[in-house]
Amino acid sequence: MSIAMNANQPYVEHEPKAPHQEPGTRLKQDGLSDGERNVSIFMHLLPLILAPIGAGPFAFLGPLVLWAIQKDKSAFNDDHGREVMNFMISMVLLSIILCITIIGIPFILVLWIMGIVNMIRGAIAASNGEYFRYPFTWRFIS
Repeated sequence: MSIAMNANQPYVEHEPKAPHQEPGTRLKQDGLSDGERNVSIFMHLLPLILAPIGAGPFAFLGPLVLWAIQKDKSAFNDDHGREVMNFMISMVLLSIILCITIIGIPFILVLWIMGIVNMIRGAIAASNGEYFRYPFTWRFIS
């Protein structure tokens, strides 16, 4: 078996398929490797793993490192990493704002529960090859 090379069309071993979206569903990326999905899943779940073992305030460092390593290798991982980082920054700022306003202190528990639920939703979307947007998140990193 021979592969004819054309000077205008370089040989590409794996060309990712363009994302597509069916009506009423999330934007989905076909042709993702298991590694790409697993990295994205791990980016969403890493803060949940790090927070209980005492790394609470630094739980954002795990996804940050993963995103920094993978962002140039996969557009899917880049998008999920950016989304996780935007969410983590938003959670920290919202927690600070709620702590400053005495009335907001009871709502911190609601904010954290919402954060846990949405991190799990993000991991499920990543496992299905779907793009995910966290609700109530400021987009600092575009």
